[in-house]
Amino acid sequence: MEGRGTGPGRATYERLTAEEMDEQRRQNVAYEYLCRLEEAKRWMEACLKEELPSPVELEESLRNGVLLAKLGHCFAPSVVPLKKIYDVEQLRYQATGLHFRHTDNINFWLSAVAHIGLPSTFFPETTDIYDKKNMPRVVYCIHALSLFLFRLGLAPQIHDLYGKVKFTAEELSNMASELAKYGLQLPAFSKIGGILANELSVDEAAVHAAVLAINEAVEQGVVKDTLAALQNPNALLGNLQEPLAAIYQELLAQAKMEKAANARNRFLQNDGESQDIYDCYLTQAEIQGNINHVNVHGALEVVDDALERQSPEALLEALQDPVLALQGVRRDFADWYLEQLSSDREQKAQELGLVELLEKEEVQAGVAAANIKGDQEQAMLQAVQRINKAIRRGVAADTVKELMCPEAQLPPVYPFASAVYQQELAVLQRQQQGELGQEELFVAVEMLSAVVLINRALEARDASSFWSSLVNPATGLAEVEGENAQR
Repeated sequence: MEGRGTGPGRATYERLTAEEMDEQRRQNVAYEYLCRLEEAKRWMEACLKEELPSPVELEESLRNGVLLAKLGHCFAPSVVPLKKIYDVEQLRYQATGLHFRHTDNINFWLSAVAHIGLPSTFFPETTDIYDKKNMPRVVYCIHALSLFLFRLGLAPQIHDLYGKVKFTAEELSNMASELAKYGLQLPAFSKIGGILANELSVDEAAVHAAVLAINEAVEQGVVKDTLAALQNPNALLGNLQEPLAAIYQELLAQAKMEKAANARNRFLQNDGESQDIYDCYLTQAEIQGNINHVNVHGALEVVDDALERQSPEALLEALQDPVLALQGVRRDFADWYLEQLSSDREQKAQELGLVELLEKEEVQAGVAAANIKGDQEQAMLQAVQRINKAIRRGVAADTVKELMCPEAQLPPVYPFASAVYQQELAVLQRQQQGELGQEELFVAVEMLSAVVLINRALEARDASSFWSSLVNPATGLAEVEGENAQR
């Protein structure tokens, strides 16, 4: 992307011929659409945590539905499991192009969008995507989805980049030709917020009035008045936390100012475009999204405080805050969460050079990692208990079977020497007053397995195996000299 200067002033338009004005209009439409593609690209990158093609290539990359299905997995994993996405690595697509089964991915995405409740008025058809019949409609749906998910606290906010990104003359010309070829009109992207508000409202007039009152209170800047407006039941806002009122005011004022500036910029570039109040005012969805953003940040600060104090109890309570909507938090794993998230926090601080809050996604990843470690630890302890019971029973075959259980996390065991393991471990168990821990078992099994291999090599007169077993550090032998190998 290269420079695109500000649009021509109105005086310039007066000197243009009708044909030149028409061409300028086509260029402006192409520029706006490329901006919408860039906005969708950056938002999807934030959701998917992966780099996507440039905006001029994004349309084509959406046609196989893989990126869309992965996006659906982000906010509706039960509807779009990763294992059900066709050609998820896109190897088939890269080798032979589109396959009819790629439409399954598109349908998965549409099912996910319907599942979370986005109004169907925004939905594209499968052929709009797969056959590229109406890609602006697809991008329009992604924009509506972004605002809807932001309102629900399930995704970051999409950012208005109109006038802030630049494209080459060739990119603008190619896009203008593409839109003309398909005879496509751009949907009214700037009206999405208003349409969502109307589609989702039980009493549209009451909600509209409440939202206008919030915008006016935000503009006045009096925190208690803004809070009172937010608490109006007609606004249909949820999860309001009174202690965060000042932060709500600050963030909403910033968002409103930015939206108004973007609207002014668009109007200057396209002086024929009609405006409505939601071009400059925050919609109900945007207000709720910003409230959710503040709430999540506040909840993450509580998590950070618990990590700073190294309190597993406080951390567990913070992780269970409904605002964070974390999956898989278990009361018995509080110590594991403290260890894992403290490590993640420290690593992030080292990478950035300063202490930063863990993001919600990082906390969720830490919880998942701690759960895996905790499950492995519990499975290991249970396996060690079974091993100790088997040793006490005295049946060598049973003892070896339990020693070979992967959950025990022990070195290799050789069943042909089951009697050796049983005999030696029974002696060690009696010395330890009846219970061997995992570390003791690990050291003992490692040494016994090394001795077993040495004895087998001697019996087979296999000099090579004998020597490799002899120099194995697990045997615990010191000062083994190579020149004595054949003696």
